[in-house]
This record gives sequence, structure tokens and C-alpha cells, in this order.
Amino acid sequence: MTDQKDFSVPASQIVYGEIIYWVTIVACIICMVGPLIAMINVDNNVLNPHYLFAAIFEGKSPSEIWTIGGIEFPGGHFYFNNFTKGDGFTQFGLALGCSVGLYGLLASAFCFLKEKRLLFTVLSLWVSLLIFIALSGLI
Repeated sequence: MTDQKDFSVPASQIVYGEIIYWVTIVACIICMVGPLIAMINVDNNVLNPHYLFAAIFEGKSPSEIWTIGGIEFPGGHFYFNNFTKGDGFTQFGLALGCSVGLYGLLASAFCFLKEKRLLFTVLSLWVSLLIFIALSGLI
């Protein structure tokens, strides 16, 4: 009789993988739709795409690009106040995709807690906190 080993994947890893997969898909769709919104209604943007692309191709610096657009740089999280604008919606998709680990780790921490794996629970929550701090712009 051969010695059979349990090769089942832990629930925490399945949950993490599923969340990462689906949130990434949603973020990609948002990042594809956002530029369409930006180009369909050029006036409904934080920065007019015509000025943006022309300034980029001329080799202007980021501060010069924002000045050419007629506004001051609103900060890295400008999408909070401009969610319905094309470039704000696209920026939200980028932020969602970059923070996907946060959502997966929070769900994994819950699974680890149910499995009574406290070290992994604490580590998952710690990394989630680091991602949240970076996402919020506190650092």
C-alpha cells in the first residue's frame, strides 16, 4: 500500500487567488472603459487629453503638463473627487488594480483565523495595513 499525501489546496489560498483574479479583471475593464469616456467627452476630464498628449509628445515635465492644462496638480488621489470624469475613472481602475492584494489578504486573514493559524492571520493583516497606508496616501 502506498503512502498517500494530502495535496488539497488550503481555503485561504483559493480565496486569495479568486479575489485577486476577479478584482484584477474588473480593474482591467475599468481601465479600458475610462479612456473611452475620456475621449468621447473631452470636456469631462480633469485634464484635457488634447493638451495632455501634445505636451507629453513635446517632452514637457509633469508640472508643465498640468500648467498647460490650466490647473494645478490635484494630487495622486484626485480620482476621489473626480470619479465621473474619464481620467478620474481610469485612475480609480489603476488604484483598484494596484491595491488588489489588500482585498485578497483581508479575506485570507479571515480564512486563516477560521483555521486558527494566528501567525498567518497577523501577517496578512500587517501586510494589508501596509497596502492600505500606501493606497490612502498617508505615506
